[in-house]
Amino acid sequence: MHSTTVDISRRNLLRGRVRDLGQLPLRPPWAVLSSFHTLCSRCGDCIKSCEEHVIVMTDGGFPGVNFKQGECSFCGDCVTVCKTGALSREIDPPWSMVAQINDRCLSTKGITCRSCGDVCDTRAIRFKLKVGGRADLSIENNKCTGCGACVSVCPVDAVSVSHMLEQQPESSLDRDQQEEIA
Repeated sequence: MHSTTVDISRRNLLRGRVRDLGQLPLRPPWAVLSSFHTLCSRCGDCIKSCEEHVIVMTDGGFPGVNFKQGECSFCGDCVTVCKTGALSREIDPPWSMVAQINDRCLSTKGITCRSCGDVCDTRAIRFKLKVGGRADLSIENNKCTGCGACVSVCPVDAVSVSHMLEQQPESSLDRDQQEEIA
């Protein structure tokens, strides 16, 4: 008898891909994360419906998100075609993912680059210029939709999108701005 259950962690271990146990996979918007693997039939309808081509097939045949392809426009076509309830409009916001920028960022090394900030429609990514041409970078998590537009434009792959549970505290620039507002 063939089992339809896929143990992603075991599959990754056998392929030599070990990740933090707390790291959550990037699933399509409106994913019911608590029971996604049970509800999702791996039919691929959400993948086919994604006009931005950011929903892709991942390990085990489950849909995931790859922002190297572009950004999520939150059009909702994926949730509309989902027949199993693995994606549900009752999830609001569509996901709790935000951008994260690592230490490879060119701007923090004194090289002028604002690619990620230029494509950020919500202006969640900000740069505060410092003496010497460097810039302090900050991401305002409360403004970031996690659309991923900033990922594919980064020339050094310094930008990623992850669940807010995995995020570091907001930068000191954000705290300073909040104090100015108060």
